[in-house]
Amino acid sequence: MFKRPFTRIVCGLVGAGALLMAVLHLLHAQPQQTNVAFGYGFNVAAWDVPQLQAMGFNWMKVFNGPGSRLPVSVLMRIDANVNHFNNLNAFGNSVAQLAQQQKGYVDAYEIGNEPNLDASYGWAAPPIAADYVAVLCKAYDRIKAIDPDALVISAGLAPTGRVQGNWNGHPGHNGLYQDEREFFLEFVAAGGGNCLDGVGYHPYGYSADFDATPDAPSGDPTQNCANGFCFRGAEKLYELMQTHGLGHKKMWATEFGWITQPPDHCLSDPSWQGRLWQIVSPQKQAENLVGAYEYATTHWPWMGAMFIFNLNFNQAPIYPECEQMRFYGVMGRPAEQALANMPKVSPPATGVLEVSPLSLTTIITPGQLPLMHTAVLHLHNSGATTLTYTIAATPTAPLALTLPPTTTGALAAGQNMTMPVQLSLPVSPIGLYTGTVTAVSASSGLTATQTIPVRVYVWQTIHHVYLPVVLRN
Repeated sequence: MFKRPFTRIVCGLVGAGALLMAVLHLLHAQPQQTNVAFGYGFNVAAWDVPQLQAMGFNWMKVFNGPGSRLPVSVLMRIDANVNHFNNLNAFGNSVAQLAQQQKGYVDAYEIGNEPNLDASYGWAAPPIAADYVAVLCKAYDRIKAIDPDALVISAGLAPTGRVQGNWNGHPGHNGLYQDEREFFLEFVAAGGGNCLDGVGYHPYGYSADFDATPDAPSGDPTQNCANGFCFRGAEKLYELMQTHGLGHKKMWATEFGWITQPPDHCLSDPSWQGRLWQIVSPQKQAENLVGAYEYATTHWPWMGAMFIFNLNFNQAPIYPECEQMRFYGVMGRPAEQALANMPKVSPPATGVLEVSPLSLTTIITPGQLPLMHTAVLHLHNSGATTLTYTIAATPTAPLALTLPPTTTGALAAGQNMTMPVQLSLPVSPIGLYTGTVTAVSASSGLTATQTIPVRVYVWQTIHHVYLPVVLRN
């Protein structure tokens, strides 16, 4: 006879937001980082696998399931927008059916496209990060239940520049689209980091060279990265990943590229509105694409895969002559041979610090005060080389956080250790008391920062509720 196990959660007489946070923390399993070889990829119109292989590329991004095993790895983009949010169960069922059909054929799924944009491209409504997270997590759970080896990548965010305005309480939002950095902060706050193996981003180059300094304005278009409109704008998003507990994850550039000059009669085509300043020569496109790969594999061990937009949209008969997507294509342009000749390497080996749990939460009643509680952080180096670490605690009075005398050290590849954190709270009113623990790691000349929030809830009453847990085979 099948026995259904139960898990216990605690409920207190507090606001729904705090209760939901506590429940999710207790019930939601944290995904582990998946280490894969560096991905050289293309967005493709026609599936020209022999051409990909001849150029030394090992990934292809598609929009329909292949239905069979291909000799290159496959990233498949799944549509995900507000319509799917409005019918999550149906969306989950369709994703599960797709994962079952494509198991063994699709290596990674990208859930949606540019969800920080409005109806023209991404979310099909004014974007709300928390709504996208609900769709992402539904897809993540259904895919992993059927094909746990498949990677789930969040939708590539579109660079928007620093957007002014505050729409319905969402900073950097003008009611049509949201600053990708503000969107990402709301995405993380809503729990999006729990439902991905990699963070999607679209670091297009615009007019700037591949190595232009991010957020640095210049009168020279090849060096102008005002508002993050350049390839290295990816570094700014990764900084946010680091400071919000996702520094151990990979970023995936699911689209990037440079657009070339169309025929003069195309410049008045609607698809070219707002793009003329981005145009580069075919030779400059080739130099930038090769330079971008060389820069990433030299400086960015946190980049998992990069997919050029695009291989062959310029040869697809389905697109009109002046369609702007044609002029990102590399087939028949200097970039085709330059990319084929480019050495294919992997990023430098580095240590990767994983810290768990992602937060320290304690729930007590006034009768349990004063509080003296020791929580434990688990540190693991999942990378390939030794790393050094420093742990620091920042409490907010009256909560006190105490660490051991030694808070720095080194972890060899694969090594684990624990770090006790003592929480102290004197007799205090009902409420929430907070602090943070920060873990800074360094390896191969790179640093990463993870922030672990500490929360102590003092509730008047705690009720114990037992919920059934369904075990997956």
